Amino acid sequence: MQGQSPQELPVLKPNLQVAFYYRLQELKSLYFHKALRETVEEADIEILDDQLVQCVAPSSLKRVASFGLRGEVFFAVPCVLERNPFLLGYYRLLLGFSKKEFYNKGPFGRFQPLEERGETPDAIRAEIPALCTSLVRSAEILVANTDDLSLSLVRDLQVLTLGPQLRGSHNTRIGQTATREVFTLMQDIVGHNAVDVSERMILLRNDSRRMVMIEFFNDPDVRIIEQLTTTTRPLVSIEIKGGTDRSNIHNRLGEAEKSHQKAKDRGFFQFWTIIRCEVDPAIARQESPTTTYFSNLDRIKDPATEERRAFRELLGALVGIQV
Repeated sequence: MQGQSPQELPVLKPNLQVAFYYRLQELKSLYFHKALRETVEEADIEILDDQLVQCVAPSSLKRVASFGLRGEVFFAVPCVLERNPFLLGYYRLLLGFSKKEFYNKGPFGRFQPLEERGETPDAIRAEIPALCTSLVRSAEILVANTDDLSLSLVRDLQVLTLGPQLRGSHNTRIGQTATREVFTLMQDIVGHNAVDVSERMILLRNDSRRMVMIEFFNDPDVRIIEQLTTTTRPLVSIEIKGGTDRSNIHNRLGEAEKSHQKAKDRGFFQFWTIIRCEVDPAIARQESPTTTYFSNLDRIKDPATEERRAFRELLGALVGIQV
């Protein structure tokens, strides 16, 4: 409308992207072409060329050479990985395999120390040629089905693979931070009854002289179990969702629901979900109907809130102690 000033829009802070930028700079020195180039500069070029000829189909080498590139840009050979084991990450990223897919779902898990620590354990040193053969065959498929080969393409493909990995690592750190906060909170509430505290467990003796274990586990994130005379009694399954992104709350609650369903099958009878972002209670119940108690992490951490008092009372009643 004429004469009306435009609505002011919020300024969104790209904090995550800034963090990714600095992490990317760190990873370049390990897994990108600069690391490969520096490794090749120190390698015996005759041995390198000989291994390329032995390991790679002539047609694949000719195709790469037709674009002015050396073979090791796409094809892993033993002398390269032996000189710089970190470069397994270079080839994994180039071929588009996530860490989870490559190391957790097949026979390649034993090679993870190469990428993670730059080490080749003696037990698998003899398997490096077989690893390179597998990587070369995958790279031959990539080279044969790509119209234009270049160093910029290599970098683009690596970054495309790395992006979800960086975001996954970020989400993992968020989850770990939230879990530590919940651990500290529970220790503060039940610590006067604790008989042993370790990094992932609080063991306490309740007012009935029975032992109760609060274990920070995985799927569920926390499980509380009471030791009876002849058996154990699962008390509560707790899922912690520490993300603040509202757009993803449906997925996080769905994950909590799946975990609670598994816990229900294992005999738990209370199911708590701790979240950090604000969500309509009706929506939360719809996304995770198994949850018996929802709480907000920031509010249960604040001693002045009613939600903190309710959480304290419920936890104390559940484990059987006066709080």
